[in-house]
Amino acid sequence: MSITHLFFDLHGTLIDPHRLHLCYSTHLGHVMAGRYGLTPEVWRDANRQIMADWDSYYADLDLGGEDGIADMWEGLLRTTRALFRLTGIPEPARLELTDLSRELPGLSTQDCDALYLEAKAVIQTLHQAGWILGVASHAVQNHVQGVLAGGGVMPYFTGPLVGADTAESFRKDRGFYTAVCLHAGVPARQCLMIDDTIAALRGAQAAGCHTALIWRKDAPPPAESVDYLLVGDLSGLPALLRGNHD
Repeated sequence: MSITHLFFDLHGTLIDPHRLHLCYSTHLGHVMAGRYGLTPEVWRDANRQIMADWDSYYADLDLGGEDGIADMWEGLLRTTRALFRLTGIPEPARLELTDLSRELPGLSTQDCDALYLEAKAVIQTLHQAGWILGVASHAVQNHVQGVLAGGGVMPYFTGPLVGADTAESFRKDRGFYTAVCLHAGVPARQCLMIDDTIAALRGAQAAGCHTALIWRKDAPPPAESVDYLLVGDLSGLPALLRGNHD
């Protein structure tokens, strides 16, 4: 049975994390200034300070554990609360703060084009060739939607956009990828998972999916078995897939 569905990871695969972080803080600044006052730059700088100290907010949380999704939401709540502490603006009521923490990952990305330079052309080519494109990410779903919209590629993604909250798992293990395939409504052997980490692709392999590793680092790629290896960027993926169908 041939591959019909392609699922991309986001950060490090389609999205340049450095470009996204710069843009994210800027747009978060505009969202927060519009709602709570001060200038966008004050909120931007507060968020950059939080991101520089990101791990401390999650130090006692276990995103890969049994309560990983609850811990994920708690981490987002903590970092959102920190915005108010650092800017000196009174913190809103708990319900408003919770809603805000879950909205910001999407609101702050929907105007950010952080795609790697080759990604849009590859996405267009794959869509036009008839593959169904989706996302398998440990980001929350509205963040997935935001970065695709910001990059101008949302119309090409007609398959499921699966985030950690959609899959109900932050860890990309067998269960995560089984959930991705269930959302797609197709057997795992029809799905190709494209990611920049071997650990994630091991989970995809355990679920029975095909795998492609995108390796953007200067060091040699790991000597582990995947169906497709893309060194440098994604531009060779359409030809590799066409060759497999021929």
